[in-house]
Amino acid sequence: MKKLWAVLILLVAVFIIYAPAARNGFVWDDTALILRDPLIALLLFAEEILLNFGVERRRSRLIALGAALVWAIHPVQSAAVVYISGRADPLAATFGFFGLFLLVRAARSLGSLKLLLFIGSGVALLLSALSKESGLIFPLIGVLFFLLQKNWADVWKTLAVTAFIGATAFSLRAGAEHNPAPSLTPPPPLLVRPIIVARAVAEYAGLILFPMNLHMDRDVETQPSGFNEASLAHAAWRELQTLAGVILIAAFFYWLLRARKRNPVVFKCLLFALITYLPISGVVALNATAAEHWIYLPSAFLFLAVALEIAALIDESTLRTSKMRAATVVLALWFAFLGARTFVRTFDWKDQRTFLERTIAHGGDSARMLINLGGLELTEGKLEDAAVHLHAALQKKPNQPLAIINLAAVALKQNDFKQARELATRATQMPVVDADAHQLLAVLENKESGKIDLVRMRLASRTGPSNWSIEKRYIQLLDETGSTSAAINELLDCLQRQWYRADSWKLLSDLHAKLGHTDQAAQALAQARAYDVHLQTNAPEPANLSASPSASASPSASATATPTASAAVSASASPSKATRGANAKTGTSPVSPRKSSHKKSSTDGAAETAPTPGGEQE
Repeated sequence: MKKLWAVLILLVAVFIIYAPAARNGFVWDDTALILRDPLIALLLFAEEILLNFGVERRRSRLIALGAALVWAIHPVQSAAVVYISGRADPLAATFGFFGLFLLVRAARSLGSLKLLLFIGSGVALLLSALSKESGLIFPLIGVLFFLLQKNWADVWKTLAVTAFIGATAFSLRAGAEHNPAPSLTPPPPLLVRPIIVARAVAEYAGLILFPMNLHMDRDVETQPSGFNEASLAHAAWRELQTLAGVILIAAFFYWLLRARKRNPVVFKCLLFALITYLPISGVVALNATAAEHWIYLPSAFLFLAVALEIAALIDESTLRTSKMRAATVVLALWFAFLGARTFVRTFDWKDQRTFLERTIAHGGDSARMLINLGGLELTEGKLEDAAVHLHAALQKKPNQPLAIINLAAVALKQNDFKQARELATRATQMPVVDADAHQLLAVLENKESGKIDLVRMRLASRTGPSNWSIEKRYIQLLDETGSTSAAINELLDCLQRQWYRADSWKLLSDLHAKLGHTDQAAQALAQARAYDVHLQTNAPEPANLSASPSASASPSASATATPTASAAVSASASPSKATRGANAKTGTSPVSPRKSSHKKSSTDGAAETAPTPGGEQE
C-alpha cells in the first residue's frame, strides 16, 4: 500500500466521523478542531520505527495504518479533538511524532543529512514541548529508542537535543508571570495514590474497550455523601474498580515481560506507552484524578502494540478459519461502533447548554459542572434554575467557594439583599473568591444606598492575585468620583506589574486626555496600539458599579476550579471591542454610579457576574 493511500484513508475517515463538529458552537471557550496532522505524523513515525525494529516495509505500513485509524476514530479522543481548548494535545502530538520520525530517520542516515535531521527533530520536539508540557516526554522516548537499539553515539546526540529543549522550555516558562492556581481541595495523601492509580487504569480500560459513557468531568476518588444507600453503593463500586485496576496492572506487566522475548517490537511499544502514561497515572498529584484527553498520547502506542499482536496472531495461523472469521467480524463491528460513537459524541459539543446537560446526564454531575450550569442559567436570567443547580453543588461539596459567590450573585439579582450580604460576607473568608466577594459587597452597597464604596473596591483590588477586571473597575470609579489623578497613579502601578495589556494603556490614554495631558495621552495610546493592532479608539464609557457580577461558565477538563473574569466585567467601562461585545451579550448598559439611585438599575435584565470553575486539565 502506498503511503499516499494510507494518508487519504485516514483523512477521509476522520472527516466523515468528525464532520458534525464543524458546526458546533463555543463550549467553554472552544470550537471544532478536526484531527488531521497528528494522525499523519503518527503514521509516518509508526512506519519508520517499525522499519527500524526490523518489520518489513509493506507490513509496517499496514500495521501503522491500522493503529492510526483506531486512534483517529476512537471516541475517547473527542475530548482532545472537538474541544478546542484541548487543542494543545493534538498540537503537541503533531510536533512530537514528527520530531520522533525525523529522529528515527536520522538513525538510518549519514553525513550532513543526519545532522539536518537531528536539527529538524530538535525544532519539532521543542515546538511540541512549547505546545504543552506533555510534549517534553517525546525527547525521552527518543533517548529510550536509541538505548533499546544500543546506538550509543545517537544516544548522546539525543541527550544533547533533550537538554537544549528542556533548558529552552523551562527558561521561557520561568520568565512568564506566575500566579499559583487556586486549590479547592488538597491533593490526595501518598497512601491513597496507589488506590487512585489502580482505579484510573480500570477507568481508562473501560473507556478504551467500550467507550459508551463519555463525559468531560471524571473523578475516581470516593466522594462519600453520608450513609445512604446511593453513597454506599457508589463506594462499593469504587472498591471493585480498585480491584479491577490491580488485575489490569498485573496483566499489563505480564504482557510487557512476555513480549520482551516473544515479540520485542511489541515490548518496545508497550514501554513507550508506559512512559507516556506515568505522568498522568495518578502517581503525581494533578488537577484531576482522571480525564479522557489525558490518554490521547499513551493510547497511540498502546494501539500500535495491539496492532502488532494482531498481525503476529494472523501470521501464526494457529486459529481455525471459522474462529479467524469470527474474530474479524468482531473487530469490524468494534471499528464500526467506534466510528458511530464518535460521530454521535460530536453532537455533545453543540453548544454550552448541550455540553453541560449531557455531561451531567452521563455521570459527570460534579459540583464543578453544576456550578457552570448554574452560571449559564444565571446569564440567561433563569434565577430559580440557577439556584437549584448551585444548591445541588453545595450538597456535593459544602462550602464550595464558587457556588457560594454565585448564589450571592443570584440573591443580589433577586434583590434579596440580606441573603446576598450573608453569602458575600461568608465568601470574603474564602481565598479563591475573596476579591470577588468584596467587589460584590461594594455593588450591594451601591444598589441599597446609591453610594460608591471606594474603600471596599480598593480592598477588592488589593486582595489575592492581580485581577485586572476588578482593578480596572476601581480605577474607573476613582475617575468617576473626581479623583482622576489618583486613578492614573493606580493604573501606573498596575502597568509596572502587567505592562503587556493594551486595554490598560488605552485607559491610561483616556485618563490623561481627560486632564489635558496631550503628550502623555498620545504616548499611552501609541503603546496600546503597539500591543493591539485592532484596538478601538472610541470615547471611553463610564464605570457602572450598579451592575453586579455575572457568571459565565468556562470550565474545561480540569477538576480544579479557578476563578474566571471577576464580577461585572460586562459592565466595566471600556472602549474596547471585547467589552462592548460583552455588554451586548449580557444586556448590561453602562450607567454612571451617580445616577444609579435615581433610575432603574442596570442589573435588571442583566446577567450577574461571579467566578465559575474552569481551567484546562494539563
